[in-house]
Amino acid sequence: MKEFKINNLNNIPLNIIEGKHVDNPLAILINVHGISSHFQDFYKSVDNLESRDDFFVNESFKSYGLEFHGHGKSDGLKCSINKFDNLVDDLYCLVKYVSNIYKNIPIFIIAESMGGAVAIKYNIKYQFYYPISSYILLAPMCGIDDRLKPNFLATYFLITMSYYFPTYPALNTNSKMRETCKNLEYEKARENCEYNYHGKMRLNTARECYHTSLWINEYGKLFNAPLFLIHGINDKITNPQMSIQFYNKVPNKKKKIYLPNNTEHSVLLSNIKDDKHPEYILNEIKDWIKYLLESN
Repeated sequence: MKEFKINNLNNIPLNIIEGKHVDNPLAILINVHGISSHFQDFYKSVDNLESRDDFFVNESFKSYGLEFHGHGKSDGLKCSINKFDNLVDDLYCLVKYVSNIYKNIPIFIIAESMGGAVAIKYNIKYQFYYPISSYILLAPMCGIDDRLKPNFLATYFLITMSYYFPTYPALNTNSKMRETCKNLEYEKARENCEYNYHGKMRLNTARECYHTSLWINEYGKLFNAPLFLIHGINDKITNPQMSIQFYNKVPNKKKKIYLPNNTEHSVLLSNIKDDKHPEYILNEIKDWIKYLLESN
């Protein structure tokens, strides 16, 4: 795998990870990560981008990974989101770049958590510019679990303060998110990885994610594309019930939902040793993509 930079619409360099070369690829897969995350190699698992690439290259699928500005090796203040649509524009820039190289080859987006919300907004904002053949959403941020939110008065106060001190790290959201992960080996590797954001959630980032989840609840019905949505029913970070509501409003008839039990927020991350469920999900994604390719 190799890495290179492209500029986003604000001329901030974005780090792009490119998978192995594929002769005459049947599909292009764009992988999109969640908040405070990235696609750097720090833990060997199915969830690792290189592992995904090794799996999909056998199907002649070419993979890319986008690291949002402020994440991974991309430029920008770490985990600072001034405007959520700036992340949507980051995705637009990579889709445009890939579309100009691989003309007339179907593009699929595999987006996780906050990246899932970015993908939803991308479809609504840019679907007529560079169409996507299908979206595979992994525990998308259609709603934030109430356990991660402050009470109403604190939320109102923090949102107000976010306009005066936008980048101030104030919320313990990241530590609460870490507490939900049962894979202690993964968490230790994550804590030692310099590319993960380990600080408190910045006020602007919390505000934008909160407002975006409300926006999707109201306007997600405008999303219209083939969809495969996967969300663990016991997820304690993003709300699976809000994902189900979003899915039910999608008018496209080519859609599929999978709601496994005993699965954490990261559906492609093993909970215990020899856990084969992430591999099962990866195969389901492969079969979904092949089904769409064959039906077109």
